[in-house]
Amino acid sequence: MEKREKRQLIVVSVVFILYVLIILSANIFMRLSESDGNETFEMISGILFGFIGIPILSIIIPIWLSKKWRLDFSFWPKTKNLLLVISVLAVFTILVNFESIKTIIQLKISIKDFGIHYVSTLLFHVTYYPLFVLFIFPVLRKNFGLKLSLVITALAFALYHLAQFHFYPAGTTLFVQIYLFSYFIASLLFYLWSESLILAALVHQTTGALAVAANGSIHSEIDFLFYLTIPIIVILFGYMVIQAIKNKNRMELNGNWWLKIYYE
Repeated sequence: MEKREKRQLIVVSVVFILYVLIILSANIFMRLSESDGNETFEMISGILFGFIGIPILSIIIPIWLSKKWRLDFSFWPKTKNLLLVISVLAVFTILVNFESIKTIIQLKISIKDFGIHYVSTLLFHVTYYPLFVLFIFPVLRKNFGLKLSLVITALAFALYHLAQFHFYPAGTTLFVQIYLFSYFIASLLFYLWSESLILAALVHQTTGALAVAANGSIHSEIDFLFYLTIPIIVILFGYMVIQAIKNKNRMELNGNWWLKIYYE
């Protein structure tokens, strides 16, 4: 392993550990807030989660270092048929979430309530994609190859949810840990095939939002979480769309890095 690659692995590990510690701290303070009725703890939790952990450690630093280190990534398909990609991802999303969709229909959740819920949950299901997919996964792949990097990244993703013991207690159970591990491997494979972080993240978001709603947890209030999510998501997706447009005719993708399916 070269010195530069070793240094990148160390930086990736430090950023990931700091992110997990910040999220863990946010969960601890929120738990203390609800048990003691202390609004100061709730404010600290919000600051740690919404102003440090997510925007800095999960978005800004990973995107900045990914560009600086010239890691392989793509926000939008360049060599794949867009209609085919969208169709496959749509079918996958419907099949995986068929039971959740049925449950939501039976619960008679209004379109308005689900829309607010969908926006609010973007903060939990999309914002870590720059960290795990643009940053951690490419560095691991350069050092350990495709198969092992898929396993390590998905394992890190699943274990990270242990830090979300308050906001997502189901993520601490063995069954959900196995599901998160398996699902994120599928997400990474879809990303490598589709060449689109935007589409892979939206599929993940839709699955997460439907699963949470089906379990009876609807974030249908326009509150601090909703207002915090809007600017972060708008800036993140705005940046990715702008970069995809700018690089449409300028940057060729590394053909050996992306998954291809050959038809005979």
